[in-house]
Amino acid sequence: MVNTSAMKTKPPTPRHPDRTARLLDAAADLFARWGYDKTSVQDIAREAGVSKGAVYLEFKSKDDLFRVVVYRELDRYRQEWLRRFEEDSAAWSFARMFQYSMAAMNANPIVKALMTRDQRVFGNFLQREPELLRTSFTARKEVFTQLQQAGAVRDDIPPAELAYLLSIIMYGMIAGTEVIPEEHRVPFDKALAALGLLLDRGLGPAHGSANEAARPLLAAIVKKMRIAMQEEKDEEKTGSGSSSTGQG
Repeated sequence: MVNTSAMKTKPPTPRHPDRTARLLDAAADLFARWGYDKTSVQDIAREAGVSKGAVYLEFKSKDDLFRVVVYRELDRYRQEWLRRFEEDSAAWSFARMFQYSMAAMNANPIVKALMTRDQRVFGNFLQREPELLRTSFTARKEVFTQLQQAGAVRDDIPPAELAYLLSIIMYGMIAGTEVIPEEHRVPFDKALAALGLLLDRGLGPAHGSANEAARPLLAAIVKKMRIAMQEEKDEEKTGSGSSSTGQG
């Protein structure tokens, strides 16, 4: 899961929701396709069907626009993760929790690029926003801590080490196609299902099971994250509007 609470600079408040939505859709598509450095404000304006000046009425710079795109795509990823989680009425398993997160991430080009620190997409943006990746690791560590306390995960491996291993596995699942020869690749869904089985066996507690406690615990964690993000958005609505000047 990804936590955005530590991002220091909040995105500007949209002035015209419909126009803003068009701009964000266009920007997300172009940033994912061409990357931050190769996408200009003029490109985004053209794709959205507005003038370059209209972009600067909403966002003071390309950096601010990109930051809002990242916020929105993280929110979409989180909501998709939670939707998959809540629609599954079966007993909780670490395998499905991981599968929901990975499937939602794999379907979102911006979040997928964030996970792999794809410089083609992000350019040097992550160097200016280091907390974005640092807090995502902290969030995973906190989740493992609570799962261990609930007895749903083995407690003989420190949460920080589990979070590290999970982060490496997630990176490998996404970036593996770049290093594994095509004839040896396994379809993403099949690889995800197989990995889930390994995780269930490897992460389960040594004695007994506390899956009944894990599901409501995870639901509460994810909902808390969504509430925190909504509170941030509400705070943004009370803030000042963005500047009408900037550079592309």
